[in-house]
Amino acid sequence: MSHSGELTPVEEHLAEILATITPLTPTELGLDDIGGLVLAEDVSAVSALPSFDNSGMDGYAVRVEDVAAATEENPVTLPVTAEVAAGDTGAYALQPGTAIKIMTGAMLPPGAEAVVPVEWTDGGSARVAIRAGAHYGNAVRLA
Repeated sequence: MSHSGELTPVEEHLAEILATITPLTPTELGLDDIGGLVLAEDVSAVSALPSFDNSGMDGYAVRVEDVAAATEENPVTLPVTAEVAAGDTGAYALQPGTAIKIMTGAMLPPGAEAVVPVEWTDGGSARVAIRAGAHYGNAVRLA
């Protein structure tokens, strides 16, 4: 360390601090006792949770290319072909050029690439005007 009145660089202080730190020995604990702790190794779930791709918010399941041109001034209007509630196990499939109204937690229909939040739309039931495009995977929680 310099004693000539010069300031010690942050990197030098950091190196001194890190030199005094040693990792703790890993300990096996139950779930009730792990709040605020850090994992010593990766943990894998025995099954996927959620077990299916689902909507992260209320909105409309769409294909990205179908809403890419949507803006506030020039919304894209799509026919709404179905509505999927959370827990609905019906067989839905999103056709190109359409939207499916979807609730938070509902299973993402095959063909859907993103969810447009209801706030970006006029909330339509038979047809929906979408005022912003969505990127692939928007508001989607993957299995």
